[in-house]
Amino acid sequence: MSQKNIKQNLSSGWLISLIKYGLFACLFMPLIVNGNFIFPYIFPKQAFFQIVVEIVLALYLFLALKDSQYRPRSSWLWRALLAYFFVMILSSVFGANFYHSLWSNYERMAGVVSLFHYLGFLFVAANIFKSAKDWYAFFDVSIIAGILQALFGLGQLAGIFASSGGVRIDGTIGNASFLAGYMLINALFAFWLMIEKESFSWRVFYGLAIIINLVILYKTETRGAVVGLLAGLAAMGLFFIFARQKDLAQLPLRSPSRARNYIIGLFVAGLALSGAIWLARESSFVTSSPTLHRVTHINLTETTAQTRLLAWKMSLRGFLERPVFGWGPENYYIVFNKFYDPQLYPVESWFDRAHNAYFDILVNTGLAGAVAYLFAAALAGWSLWSAWRRAKIKYHTLVIFSAVLIAYAIQNFFVFDTQVTLLMISSILAFIVFLSFPSEISQTGGQVIRPNIFFTLVIFLVTLFSIYFINIKPGLAGATGINALQSLQAGNWEQSLEKFKTAFDIGTFGLPEVAMRGQDAAIQLIQNSKIPTAVRNQFVELAVDGMNRALELEPLNTRFMMILSSVYLSSAGPDNSYLAEADNLLRKALELSPTRQELYFYLGQARMFQNRPDDALALFKQAVELNDKVALSHWNYGIIAIGVGQKELGAAEIARARSLGHSFGPDDINQLIKAYARTNDVANVIALYQEWAVLAPNDAAPFAGLAAVLAQAGDKQKAKETAERAAAIDSSYKDQAEQFIKGLGL
Repeated sequence: MSQKNIKQNLSSGWLISLIKYGLFACLFMPLIVNGNFIFPYIFPKQAFFQIVVEIVLALYLFLALKDSQYRPRSSWLWRALLAYFFVMILSSVFGANFYHSLWSNYERMAGVVSLFHYLGFLFVAANIFKSAKDWYAFFDVSIIAGILQALFGLGQLAGIFASSGGVRIDGTIGNASFLAGYMLINALFAFWLMIEKESFSWRVFYGLAIIINLVILYKTETRGAVVGLLAGLAAMGLFFIFARQKDLAQLPLRSPSRARNYIIGLFVAGLALSGAIWLARESSFVTSSPTLHRVTHINLTETTAQTRLLAWKMSLRGFLERPVFGWGPENYYIVFNKFYDPQLYPVESWFDRAHNAYFDILVNTGLAGAVAYLFAAALAGWSLWSAWRRAKIKYHTLVIFSAVLIAYAIQNFFVFDTQVTLLMISSILAFIVFLSFPSEISQTGGQVIRPNIFFTLVIFLVTLFSIYFINIKPGLAGATGINALQSLQAGNWEQSLEKFKTAFDIGTFGLPEVAMRGQDAAIQLIQNSKIPTAVRNQFVELAVDGMNRALELEPLNTRFMMILSSVYLSSAGPDNSYLAEADNLLRKALELSPTRQELYFYLGQARMFQNRPDDALALFKQAVELNDKVALSHWNYGIIAIGVGQKELGAAEIARARSLGHSFGPDDINQLIKAYARTNDVANVIALYQEWAVLAPNDAAPFAGLAAVLAQAGDKQKAKETAERAAAIDSSYKDQAEQFIKGLGL
C-alpha cells in the first residue's frame, strides 16, 4: 500500500468508526420506549433510528468522497431493492392519499419517509462493512440487544415489569407477535455465529443466547413465529441432509458422515415430536400450554382466523379496483372501509393492515409492487446461492440465512412489518447485498475529493433540517399532546386547552392522533355535569377544530368522520349547527363505507335528534339487516322501536339481542327505562327499576328512580318507602329524599 493510501486510510478512520458505531446503535432501537410520547412503543423507536441514520448518511457521504474504497457499489439485488422503493414512490404519487403515504402516523411510522431510512441503513451497512470481522461484530451487537430484550421479557414473566399486552409478554416492543419475530431472527443469528466461530467460550455464549431467545419466543404464545421457526428449521435440516460431504465437513463435528447422521436423527426426532404433539393436542399437557394449544388448534372457524380471511377477501377487492400501483403505502384503511364486511362487527372494526404482509403489498403498491417485491426476494435467495458458489461464504451460511428468509416469509402470512422486523430484515439484506457485490473496489483507484467549507455547511444544515422536521417537530407535537392530557387529569383545564392548541399548531403528520386525544378529552368533559359549561364548550370547539384539521390531511378517513360526528352529536343544540354538520358528515362517511354498522347507529341518532323517528328506525333496521347476528344492532333497533312507540317490535328485538349475548346490567336497564319513559309507559318503567334494584341492591339510583315513578303512578306510600330505602343506602340522597317525601304530602 502506498504512503498516500496509508494517510488516506488514517484520515478516514475516525469517520469509519463513527459510522460503524452509528449502525451498531441502530440495533438497540427495539429497546427504546418512552411514555412521554403518543404510541410510546413506536414513535420513540423510529425517531431514534431515523436521527442516527440521518447522521450516518451524512458521515458516509464525506467518507465516500474522501476514500474511494468506501464508495457505493452496486449489484442486481441492490438495484432490485431500489426498484421496489421506486415503485412505492410511484404508488404514493398515484395513490389515494400521497401525504399519508409519505408520512404515515405515530402508530405505524411506516410511510415512504420512514422506509427510506431503512433503505439508507441497509445501503451504508452494505458499503461500510468489508470483512467477516465487521459482520461478526454487527450481528454480535444485534444478539446482545436481543439478550437485553429477552431479559426484560423474563422480568415480565416474573412480574417485575408490566406488560402492555396483558397476559402475553411483549418486552419493550409492545406487541407479543413482533417480539416473537425479533427473538426468532436473533436466535438464528446466534446459531450462525456459533458455527462460524471456533472459540468454545463464544459457542457457549451463543448457545445461551439461542436458549433465552427461544424461551421468550415460546412464552409470547405467537403462532406465526412458531410456525415460521419450524418451517425454517425444517428447511435447514433438508439443506444439510442433502449437502455434499465437503460442505458438511465445515460443520464443527468430527466427520461429515457423523454430521449427516446427527442431522437426520434430529430431523426425524423433530418430526416425531411435532407429530406426537399434534396427535396429543387434546391432552392436558398440550392444552395447559397456551403456546402449544394455539399452534395445534389453528382452524379456519375460530374468530381470529375468520376476521383475517374476511380482511384478505376485502384486500383482493381493493386490489382489483386499483391493480397496477395500488392505493399507496399506508392507505389500506381506505380499502378496509370501502369494502368493509359487516360480519367483522363488532370483533374487528378498524384495520389499517391486512394482517398479512403480502396482501398489504398487493393493496398498497399493486401488481407493480408485488412483482418488484417478489423479484427482490428471489434475488436475495439467488445472491446467497451465488455467494456460496463463488466461495464468499460457507455452505452453512447459505443454509442458515436461507432459513431466516424462509422463517420471515412464513411469519409474514400472519403479521405485518413493524419497526423491529424492518430493522432485522434490513440487517439481513445488508449482509446479502454485501455478498452480492461482484468485487471489492480497488484501493488505489478513484479520485480523492476534499469537501470545501461550503459543501460541509450545506450537508450539516440539511442534516439538521431533516433531524428537526422529520423527527423532533413531530415528537414535540406528540409530547405536547401527552402533556395536555396530563394537565386535564390534574384538573387544569385551561392549561390542557392551551397545550392541545399548541400541539395542533405545530402542524405535523401526527396532528390526527393528537386531535383524537382532544376529542376524547371533549367527550369526557361533556359527560361531566360538574365541569363549567364554558370549559366544556371550549373543549368541544377544540375537538371540532382538531378533527377538521385531521380530515384535511386524511379526507377519506371514515373513522375521523365518525369521531367528529360523535362530538357534534354530544354537543348539538339550538344555538349551534352541530346537528346539521353531523348529518352531512355521516352521509359522506356512508358513501365511503356503506356497510359499516356504526355509521347507521350514529346517523340514526342524528335522525332522532332531528325529530325524524321513522327515518331513525329505518336506519337502525338497516344496521340489523347488514348482519343479523350482531347483538348490539338488535339492541339499538329495539331501544329506538320502543322509544317511538313500536313496543312489540322493540321487545322482540331486545329479546333477540339478549339471546345473542347482549349484556343486561344496570346501564342496559337504564337505557330501556329511558326508552319506555319516552312513551310514558309507567308500568314497564316500574318493572325495569324493580329489576335493576334486584341486580344492584346496594345502589341507591334504582330506588331513587323507582320512588319518582311510583309517585307519578299515584302510589305515594310505596314511593315514600322506596325513597327512604335510597337514603338509607346512600346518605348523599338524604336531603333529596326528605324534600321528595315532603312533596308527597304524606
